[in-house]
Amino acid sequence: MKKIFIVLLCAMCFVSCNSLQTKRLQRKMVPLAKQFLKDDGVKDYKALKIDCVDTITEASYAKLTSELLSGMEDAYSNMAYSGDGNTEVISLYLRDIERTKADMDDLLESGDLQTEGVLLYMVTASYENADGKQNFFFLVNPDKKTLHTLDPFGNNLLYEE
Repeated sequence: MKKIFIVLLCAMCFVSCNSLQTKRLQRKMVPLAKQFLKDDGVKDYKALKIDCVDTITEASYAKLTSELLSGMEDAYSNMAYSGDGNTEVISLYLRDIERTKADMDDLLESGDLQTEGVLLYMVTASYENADGKQNFFFLVNPDKKTLHTLDPFGNNLLYEE
């Protein structure tokens, strides 16, 4: 499921990252990339490279969250159909996913979400290890100093006041 999420987010990042200002921003993200890898348990790597830094607005955050939830919904539905796991628990997860996804879709349709400005930065990066090149992404708060964990059920930024 983690791979599905990574593919969805990387597919959203089609921004050219060549300007001097962008290069400075990329350099600022290197310590955060190292922290992300450390937090993710990645110890042995080399050739860490920040590929792109993209801005996430309120509207794109809602789309991103909705796509994440769709991927989660597919994964849990497959678990339910294959008989993997407790069907009652899976049913509860699916209900929560459905409600939160409906909230995101309602917010998107309302037109109340900002389409400009920076809610978060999405950083796509890569490193090399014994298995070859590994792509990853992470989210950074607008302060450019702290990582953000996307959690549509717990710390959804669109619900904060």
